[in-house]
Amino acid sequence: MEKPHARRGSHVRAEKRACFPQHFSKGFEEGKYLRQVGFSINFAPVVDLQDDIWRCRSFPGDEQHVSELAESYLLGLQTQGVIGTIKHYPGKTLIIKDPHKFIVAANIDDKDLYPYQYLLGKKDAQAVMVSHIIASGAVDSDGVPAVVSEKIIGELKNNFEGLIISDEINMLGLKDYYPNLDDMYVAVFKAGNDIILNFNKDPNEIYRMILVIKKAVEDEVISEEQIDASVTKILKAKGFMVR
Repeated sequence: MEKPHARRGSHVRAEKRACFPQHFSKGFEEGKYLRQVGFSINFAPVVDLQDDIWRCRSFPGDEQHVSELAESYLLGLQTQGVIGTIKHYPGKTLIIKDPHKFIVAANIDDKDLYPYQYLLGKKDAQAVMVSHIIASGAVDSDGVPAVVSEKIIGELKNNFEGLIISDEINMLGLKDYYPNLDDMYVAVFKAGNDIILNFNKDPNEIYRMILVIKKAVEDEVISEEQIDASVTKILKAKGFMVR
């Protein structure tokens, strides 16, 4: 069953809630386009408070302003039945070093977490993407990248019913942390992410990853119940009726 579009009138209600009509309109138009070409999710918006690496990926302003701009975009996007994803939890992904190239550690403070608390508290976001930052401070990943921290993912799941999505796992900020791909695959699934982003262009490697995780489930390293729960969440998010 295809996920239905928003009910009649929901567009108007969402637009009234949006603080910034221009950002609502941008989300609305991008959601409309994505829906037309068959997508049900957008890995946006970025709610990191600062971007010192690419200097183009973050909203301007303080944590409150960033949160309100992201909220307006999300409301517009999701009126079109496209899931919005706030990223990169827990923050500071764009200011130390490029996690595509380096293992990165950062001290997280309450300001970094504010957009997530604001948007999740208002139930605006339907998905959260977790970064490869080794976090300390207000959120502590215990010396491992956040995306493979069972502590961080577990705390998110305790406070959020939506999808938990990994940042792309071939980024060197995660890949170089592990001696081999198999250990990385198991860790990122075992941590509890619902969706794993693997942009490897070789379908044989994607299939091999599936086999690695299948064996980990058979060996009871990863629970079958956890995999089933994530599949159920994905299907429900896409609009399927699941018993």
